[in-house]
Amino acid sequence: MKKIIYAILILIIIAGIIIIPTIGLRADIIYSENVELDVYVGETFDRKDIESIVSEVFPDERVIIQEIEMFNDMFSLTLQDNRSEDELNTKIEELNNKINEKYGTENTVDDISVTHNSRIRLSDILIPYVVTIGISVVVILVFVGVRYRKLGVIRTLITYLLSIGASELLLLSIIAITRFPINRLVIPVGLVLFVIVVTILALKMKANWQN
Repeated sequence: MKKIIYAILILIIIAGIIIIPTIGLRADIIYSENVELDVYVGETFDRKDIESIVSEVFPDERVIIQEIEMFNDMFSLTLQDNRSEDELNTKIEELNNKINEKYGTENTVDDISVTHNSRIRLSDILIPYVVTIGISVVVILVFVGVRYRKLGVIRTLITYLLSIGASELLLLSIIAITRFPINRLVIPVGLVLFVIVVTILALKMKANWQN
Protein backbone atom coordinates (compact mmCIF):
# COMPACT_ATOMS: atom_id res chain seq x y z
CA MET A 1 0.00 0.00 0.00
CA LYS A 2 2.84 2.35 0.88
CA LYS A 3 4.47 1.70 -2.49
CA ILE A 4 1.27 2.65 -4.29
CA ILE A 5 0.94 5.87 -2.28
CA TYR A 6 4.59 6.79 -2.92
CA ALA A 7 4.16 6.03 -6.62
CA ILE A 8 1.12 8.32 -6.83
CA LEU A 9 2.95 11.11 -4.99
CA ILE A 10 5.94 10.77 -7.32
CA LEU A 11 3.67 10.94 -10.38
CA ILE A 12 2.04 14.10 -9.00
CA ILE A 13 5.44 15.70 -8.47
CA ILE A 14 6.60 14.72 -11.97
CA ALA A 15 3.41 16.19 -13.46
CA GLY A 16 3.98 19.37 -11.47
CA ILE A 17 7.59 19.63 -12.64
CA ILE A 18 6.31 19.48 -16.23
CA ILE A 19 3.39 21.89 -15.78
CA ILE A 20 5.11 24.64 -13.74
CA PRO A 21 7.80 25.61 -16.32
CA THR A 22 5.54 25.06 -19.34
CA ILE A 23 2.06 26.26 -18.42
CA GLY A 24 3.00 28.04 -15.22
CA LEU A 25 1.03 28.68 -12.05
CA ARG A 26 -2.32 30.42 -12.10
CA ALA A 27 -2.45 33.78 -10.33
CA ASP A 28 -5.46 35.03 -8.40
CA ILE A 29 -7.08 38.35 -9.28
CA ILE A 30 -4.94 40.34 -6.87
CA TYR A 31 -1.75 39.20 -8.62
CA SER A 32 -3.01 39.31 -12.23
CA GLU A 33 -4.02 42.27 -14.35
CA ASN A 34 -7.03 43.69 -12.56
CA VAL A 35 -9.20 46.74 -12.27
CA GLU A 36 -10.13 48.16 -8.89
CA LEU A 37 -13.33 50.14 -8.44
CA ASP A 38 -13.62 52.31 -5.33
CA VAL A 39 -17.35 52.86 -4.96
CA TYR A 40 -18.74 55.59 -2.72
CA VAL A 41 -22.27 54.66 -1.66
CA GLY A 42 -22.93 57.57 0.69
CA GLU A 43 -25.11 55.40 2.91
CA THR A 44 -24.46 52.64 5.42
CA PHE A 45 -24.84 49.44 3.43
CA ASP A 46 -25.27 45.75 4.06
CA ARG A 47 -22.48 43.66 2.57
CA LYS A 48 -24.95 41.01 1.42
CA ASP A 49 -26.88 43.63 -0.56
CA ILE A 50 -23.66 44.77 -2.25
CA GLU A 51 -22.69 41.18 -3.01
CA SER A 52 -26.12 40.61 -4.57
CA ILE A 53 -25.82 43.74 -6.74
CA VAL A 54 -22.28 42.87 -7.81
CA SER A 55 -23.32 39.32 -8.76
CA GLU A 56 -26.05 40.79 -10.97
CA VAL A 57 -23.68 43.22 -12.72
CA PHE A 58 -20.77 40.76 -12.95
CA PRO A 59 -22.45 37.30 -13.11
CA ASP A 60 -20.32 34.15 -12.91
CA GLU A 61 -17.19 36.18 -12.32
CA ARG A 62 -14.61 36.01 -9.55
CA VAL A 63 -14.58 39.34 -7.72
CA ILE A 64 -13.14 40.59 -4.44
CA ILE A 65 -15.29 42.94 -2.37
CA GLN A 66 -13.67 44.86 0.43
CA GLU A 67 -15.27 47.39 2.73
CA ILE A 68 -13.30 50.61 3.20
CA GLU A 69 -13.77 53.76 5.25
CA MET A 70 -14.71 53.63 8.93
CA PHE A 71 -18.27 54.81 8.25
CA ASN A 72 -19.17 51.75 6.15
CA ASP A 73 -20.29 53.89 3.22
CA MET A 74 -17.67 52.87 0.66
CA PHE A 75 -16.30 49.63 -0.76
CA SER A 76 -13.74 48.48 -3.29
CA LEU A 77 -14.36 45.93 -6.00
CA THR A 78 -11.49 44.08 -7.66
CA LEU A 79 -12.04 42.08 -10.85
CA GLN A 80 -10.07 40.89 -13.84
CA ASP A 81 -9.13 43.56 -16.35
CA ASN A 82 -10.43 41.71 -19.40
CA ARG A 83 -12.88 44.24 -20.82
CA SER A 84 -12.60 47.11 -23.24
CA GLU A 85 -12.99 50.62 -21.87
CA ASP A 86 -16.51 50.91 -23.27
CA GLU A 87 -17.58 47.58 -21.79
CA LEU A 88 -16.16 48.52 -18.41
CA ASN A 89 -17.87 51.92 -18.44
CA THR A 90 -21.18 50.24 -19.25
CA LYS A 91 -20.75 47.89 -16.29
CA ILE A 92 -19.79 50.76 -13.99
CA GLU A 93 -22.90 52.71 -15.02
CA GLU A 94 -25.07 49.63 -14.40
CA LEU A 95 -23.46 49.13 -10.99
CA ASN A 96 -24.03 52.78 -10.07
CA ASN A 97 -27.67 52.66 -11.18
CA LYS A 98 -28.43 49.54 -9.14
CA ILE A 99 -26.80 51.05 -6.03
CA ASN A 100 -28.82 54.25 -6.44
CA GLU A 101 -31.98 52.20 -6.88
CA LYS A 102 -31.25 50.13 -3.78
CA TYR A 103 -30.32 52.97 -1.43
CA GLY A 104 -32.23 55.89 -2.94
CA THR A 105 -29.03 57.83 -3.61
CA GLU A 106 -28.14 60.04 -6.55
CA ASN A 107 -24.52 59.10 -7.09
CA THR A 108 -22.91 59.40 -10.51
CA VAL A 109 -20.25 57.31 -12.18
CA ASP A 110 -17.80 60.06 -11.25
CA ASP A 111 -18.16 58.89 -7.64
CA ILE A 112 -16.53 55.59 -8.66
CA SER A 113 -12.75 55.67 -8.86
CA VAL A 114 -11.21 53.30 -11.41
CA THR A 115 -7.64 52.00 -11.08
CA HIS A 116 -5.98 49.59 -13.52
CA ASN A 117 -3.32 47.42 -11.87
CA SER A 118 -0.68 45.56 -13.84
CA ARG A 119 0.20 41.91 -13.31
CA ILE A 120 2.52 41.08 -10.43
CA ARG A 121 5.16 38.45 -11.15
CA LEU A 122 4.68 35.44 -8.90
CA SER A 123 8.45 35.07 -8.65
CA ASP A 124 8.63 38.48 -6.95
CA ILE A 125 6.18 37.22 -4.34
CA LEU A 126 7.62 33.75 -3.80
CA ILE A 127 11.38 34.44 -3.91
CA PRO A 128 11.57 36.30 -0.54
CA TYR A 129 9.86 33.35 1.16
CA VAL A 130 12.04 30.84 -0.69
CA VAL A 131 15.13 32.70 0.52
CA THR A 132 13.81 32.76 4.09
CA ILE A 133 13.01 29.04 4.04
CA GLY A 134 16.41 28.36 2.43
CA ILE A 135 18.25 30.14 5.25
CA SER A 136 16.12 28.26 7.81
CA VAL A 137 16.95 24.95 6.14
CA VAL A 138 20.68 25.68 6.25
CA VAL A 139 20.50 26.49 9.97
CA ILE A 140 18.44 23.37 10.64
CA LEU A 141 20.83 21.17 8.65
CA VAL A 142 23.83 22.48 10.55
CA PHE A 143 22.08 21.81 13.86
CA VAL A 144 20.85 18.28 13.08
CA GLY A 145 24.15 17.41 11.41
CA VAL A 146 25.94 18.16 14.67
CA ARG A 147 23.21 16.97 17.05
CA TYR A 148 22.59 13.61 15.39
CA ARG A 149 26.02 12.96 13.88
CA LYS A 150 26.05 9.50 15.42
CA LEU A 151 23.17 8.55 13.10
CA GLY A 152 25.26 9.56 10.11
CA VAL A 153 25.65 13.16 9.00
CA ILE A 154 25.16 12.52 5.27
CA ARG A 155 22.14 10.29 5.84
CA THR A 156 20.54 12.83 8.17
CA LEU A 157 21.11 15.75 5.82
CA ILE A 158 19.78 13.86 2.80
CA THR A 159 16.68 12.80 4.76
CA TYR A 160 15.92 16.42 5.70
CA LEU A 161 16.58 17.80 2.22
CA LEU A 162 14.49 15.19 0.45
CA SER A 163 11.61 15.41 2.92
CA ILE A 164 11.41 19.22 2.93
CA GLY A 165 11.98 19.56 -0.81
CA ALA A 166 9.52 16.82 -1.75
CA SER A 167 6.76 18.16 0.53
CA GLU A 168 6.99 21.72 -0.83
CA LEU A 169 7.27 20.49 -4.42
CA LEU A 170 4.24 18.26 -3.87
CA LEU A 171 2.24 21.26 -2.67
CA LEU A 172 3.24 23.31 -5.73
CA SER A 173 2.50 20.36 -8.02
CA ILE A 174 -1.00 19.95 -6.62
CA ILE A 175 -1.61 23.68 -7.04
CA ALA A 176 -0.33 23.56 -10.62
CA ILE A 177 -2.34 20.48 -11.59
CA THR A 178 -5.61 21.67 -10.05
CA ARG A 179 -5.02 25.21 -11.40
CA PHE A 180 -5.76 26.57 -7.94
CA PRO A 181 -4.97 30.29 -8.07
CA ILE A 182 -1.97 31.57 -6.15
CA ASN A 183 -3.34 33.91 -3.49
CA ARG A 184 -2.46 35.16 -0.03
CA LEU A 185 -3.30 31.78 1.54
CA VAL A 186 -0.82 29.71 -0.45
CA ILE A 187 2.35 31.05 1.17
CA PRO A 188 1.12 30.57 4.78
CA VAL A 189 0.07 27.01 3.87
CA GLY A 190 3.56 26.38 2.50
CA LEU A 191 5.15 27.73 5.68
CA VAL A 192 2.86 25.61 7.88
CA LEU A 193 3.73 22.53 5.82
CA PHE A 194 7.43 23.34 6.24
CA VAL A 195 7.06 23.57 10.03
CA ILE A 196 5.07 20.32 10.19
CA VAL A 197 7.63 18.39 8.14
CA VAL A 198 10.56 19.73 10.18
CA THR A 199 8.75 18.89 13.43
CA ILE A 200 7.98 15.32 12.32
CA LEU A 201 11.59 14.83 11.21
CA ALA A 202 12.89 16.18 14.52
CA LEU A 203 10.70 13.78 16.49
CA LYS A 204 11.81 10.81 14.37
CA MET A 205 15.47 11.75 14.66
CA LYS A 206 15.15 12.14 18.42
CA ALA A 207 13.48 8.73 18.73
CA ASN A 208 16.16 7.02 16.60
CA TRP A 209 18.96 8.75 18.50
CA GLN A 210 17.57 7.66 21.88
CA ASN A 211 17.29 4.09 20.66
